[in-house]
Amino acid sequence: MKVNGVIYLCLFLLLTACSDKSEPFSERDRIAVRFSLSGIQAEGSTRADGNGTSPLTEGTTLRILAFRRVGTNADLSKDEYMGEGTYKANSGGLLTAVNSLLLPQGTYDFYALTPSLTVNRASTPCTVSVNHGVDYASSTEVTTATVTENNSSVTLAALTRRCTKLNFAILPKDGSGITSLTIIEIRLSNMTDAPLKGELSKALPIETTRKTTITLSGEAFTATTEKPLDYSASTIVLSRKAGAFDFKMKASIGCQEGTGEKVYSAPLPADIAFLPGCQYTFTVKMKGGKDELVLSVQQWGNNFLDAGDMGDYYTTTLTVESGWKENPWTDEDGLGGTANK
Repeated sequence: MKVNGVIYLCLFLLLTACSDKSEPFSERDRIAVRFSLSGIQAEGSTRADGNGTSPLTEGTTLRILAFRRVGTNADLSKDEYMGEGTYKANSGGLLTAVNSLLLPQGTYDFYALTPSLTVNRASTPCTVSVNHGVDYASSTEVTTATVTENNSSVTLAALTRRCTKLNFAILPKDGSGITSLTIIEIRLSNMTDAPLKGELSKALPIETTRKTTITLSGEAFTATTEKPLDYSASTIVLSRKAGAFDFKMKASIGCQEGTGEKVYSAPLPADIAFLPGCQYTFTVKMKGGKDELVLSVQQWGNNFLDAGDMGDYYTTTLTVESGWKENPWTDEDGLGGTANK
């Protein structure tokens, strides 16, 4: 019995020692990292007024991932994933934790994206899938910082917008004879297929072959009390390389002779691209005798839509014959999509 007692005592001491031993990165050894972020930096800017940044909207979600380098330089195809957390932006530039990123003391590379889309870590390097209608932005460059118990605050590098904003304005002019107007829908052909899968901290890979038609329904358009016939709407789309595409608008238009549906259609030049970080405004000026489609381009910074005065940097104006040429309301490519969220 004495021998057995010694054996039992040894086993007890061994088990106790194992249970008291901390895991390499146990929960109690981890530090909750605090983050701040200056804003979103517009990419592909065509204007030089200001620094091209705009604050994150309060309540915007972010996902932040931490990696530990394997080599000298950051390389997401090799670096060790250490964890991730989700956060919300507030008006002061600080990020409020939804699910905190907990890390042991050490030096890490941090990558951020907004909104807090799920990151596929099974791919090498890890990727994120983005659809139309998403204001997606991600780190332009890696943020490297050391986390300690005494200093757990990290200031992230600015994020870069990876998509494009489209604005639409329908403006019947005085004397046009239009008494009522209802937008049914607007379509843009030859748009980038969705979703696109992009690597963290890199631009989305814009496909060279586009077969999707983007549809913006009439419910997306609003009019002001002062000008009930003026309509405007905005949406976000995946950027596209230069290439020919068509603009089509279906509307119910009333005049002294009656009310009926009309289709306005115009081909757009093949040298027009939708650059990330820029906004494009399609303005339909309905003059009755001679309508115009005006396309203006400017940096996507201040998102306020002034339907009557946009695009002072670069403007392409297409003037179409009175009433425009009516075309069948079909998708040329047989496909359809939507930019609505």
